[in-house]
Amino acid sequence: MTQSVQEWTRTLSSEPLPVMQRTLTGVRDLLRKSSVNHNRLSEIISRDPGFSLHVLQRLSSMPNQPKEPVTKISLAVPLLGMEVIEQASRTLPSLEEKLKGPPRRGLIDCYSRATHAAIYAREIAKMRGWQEIDTLYTAALLHDLGEMALWSMAADRMRAVHEKIVNETARDNASREILGFTLEELSVQLSLKWRLPELIGESQGISDSYQPRPLTVMLASTLASDCSLGWRRARTDDDIELLAEFLEIPQDSATAHLHRIAAKAARELHRLPLPLPAFYLIPSDSAPPNSKTEEAMQAQSAVAPTKRDEPSPTDAQQPPPKPVATETPAVAAPEQPPKNRVNPLQQLLSSALQQMHEELGLSRAMFAMLSPDKTALKARFVVESEQQLSLKGFVLSMTKPSLFKALLNKPQAISLNKANAEKYLPMIPQSALEQMNNSGFVTMSVFIHGKAVGLFYADNGISGPGVTRQQYDNFKAICQKTIQVIGS
Repeated sequence: MTQSVQEWTRTLSSEPLPVMQRTLTGVRDLLRKSSVNHNRLSEIISRDPGFSLHVLQRLSSMPNQPKEPVTKISLAVPLLGMEVIEQASRTLPSLEEKLKGPPRRGLIDCYSRATHAAIYAREIAKMRGWQEIDTLYTAALLHDLGEMALWSMAADRMRAVHEKIVNETARDNASREILGFTLEELSVQLSLKWRLPELIGESQGISDSYQPRPLTVMLASTLASDCSLGWRRARTDDDIELLAEFLEIPQDSATAHLHRIAAKAARELHRLPLPLPAFYLIPSDSAPPNSKTEEAMQAQSAVAPTKRDEPSPTDAQQPPPKPVATETPAVAAPEQPPKNRVNPLQQLLSSALQQMHEELGLSRAMFAMLSPDKTALKARFVVESEQQLSLKGFVLSMTKPSLFKALLNKPQAISLNKANAEKYLPMIPQSALEQMNNSGFVTMSVFIHGKAVGLFYADNGISGPGVTRQQYDNFKAICQKTIQVIGS
């Protein structure tokens, strides 16, 4: 054990991990109700590594410890009491407020891998017919404690480690070069410092004890990490082969199981600002062309987002392929046109979104359209390049007052920034805020022949920096040119 690990442990254990704002809000909302649903409360907390860690830390510091170790959040919460949980919801730091830019992105990505690993471990345990699956869930959720703490308190160091890992340096070698020790060694020391369940330390792969339960956690964590980088990578294939051996099933069955679990994870986690690798299991299709009219626009189907192709091990030095905005038809047309024909409207909107993405450097760009009855605003075209929370499912009710309803009263554009956030953010419904970058975004209403049909929206990713003034000015220019061409 090196002294540097101990020093880092003392430093990193001095502050709590940040908690996702959606978790804090969800806990507060439940506690305001006259009758608290404890199961629902535990579900919300157990999907957030920061809040879950706090619960286990508080439990380990109780003067009268339970006779048996508690590893299940649903048991820990009632033991602590609602007063402790309520205080935590008010005092724990918000991830979105504490971190900005790359550190926020890094910790959100880490939390995504952690929650996916927890779900993978739980489902693998079910397939093995094991009891105490919640123990495995919790251990997998907090498996990467060291990385989480570094992103939170020493992001520059963790970012340097991450860059080496992305460039195909082995994880242990990368962390030793930057830190002088491995991330697993740091996780072990932090788990001991915080007196967390033993399985967290046992599953770091440092000891020679490779028992089924630690192996399950290690495998789930590896699957979550590699799948987050792409489903068609050699390392992911190797992981699936290990999963097949572990479950004693054919590899194609293991692949099907993993895909199903990933889809289940996406359903469980879709309300959180986390990347969801399951989106990359679904191929996108092209929509048939229609006439360039408002009626044709309204008749077209919901968006199927197109993101960059998943990276392969040889893609690291190559520029990413250009994203293409696509649609999928909600109802099959009676006659399909030749595949090589291009929808003029789709081409115009696709070109505009690609300009925003490629020329302006905006990570996510969307065209959202009013429903025929004007009661909802829904995503129709999306271009986004990062594995992050997608704008694919963006839907906003227009039956109640909101910033976007006001925006569609007349042709106008808005750039949300620090100067006006206090004014505009309260005007955005929570369901929409969960999908947007609260640090800044740009949006502009689209009117064709005097009628509101939708709006353009763009930002620098769900947790990236705000939009610059130059990006905003160029965004408006692209929108105005596109609207002019559509209306001509």
